[in-house]
Amino acid sequence: STWDFFCIIKMEKKSVFKWPPIESDPAIMTTYMHHIGMSKEWEIEEVLGLEPDFLAVVPRSTVALILAYAEIKSPPKTEALGVDPAVDYYMIQNSSLDNACGLIACLHAVLNNLGEVPLAPDSPLIKFYATTAKKSPEERAEALDAFKEIQDSHIEFSKKGQSHHPSKEEDVKYHYITFTRNKLGQLVELDGVIRHPIKLADTCREEDFVNTVGNIILYRLAQGAVSERMSLMALHPQYQY
Repeated sequence: STWDFFCIIKMEKKSVFKWPPIESDPAIMTTYMHHIGMSKEWEIEEVLGLEPDFLAVVPRSTVALILAYAEIKSPPKTEALGVDPAVDYYMIQNSSLDNACGLIACLHAVLNNLGEVPLAPDSPLIKFYATTAKKSPEERAEALDAFKEIQDSHIEFSKKGQSHHPSKEEDVKYHYITFTRNKLGQLVELDGVIRHPIKLADTCREEDFVNTVGNIILYRLAQGAVSERMSLMALHPQYQY
């Protein structure tokens, strides 16, 4: 009947998964990534500042940097050398992945560096990668939005940390992006909202990666492209100092 059809549609709408935000705490993010399959030999660690002395102590073995910042309503456009540079893995953040940008940034960091960062056998992350490696960025987003093993972990880790989690989607003010180097040695920025990777430099040596990204963030701060309310995190092997 029409009423039965209405009830089914209503139930389906109720079952849509709502992604809660994850606190930008590197310890929580590290444990979360370990839980879903990132090698426990790797960690996500806070970068204490953008001054040269702080950047100097960030391990040179860092393969990705994750920037979390308070969103700005009308930021100026950032300079880019090109769009769609070659990357191993990229996914968009569609409307249903509302508060999952922290997770997407971590996935971009890890899955673009699988030559260095191993995944645990039979883990949710390696299963997700195996099923989405050949899919489009849009299809990967749809797959994540339906991947229950990661959803369950996400709920668990969204409850950790000291910050008050907003009850309304529009109250979430922080956004996450990832910086890494591709196999051509180019510096790339991965932001699922933009819908395509961005090339920031044609060449970026491994030993220059951290300082180069630090300088880009300082420039964007000066231009008002990112907020001073930010945190920067580095993905690197544990105990490599």
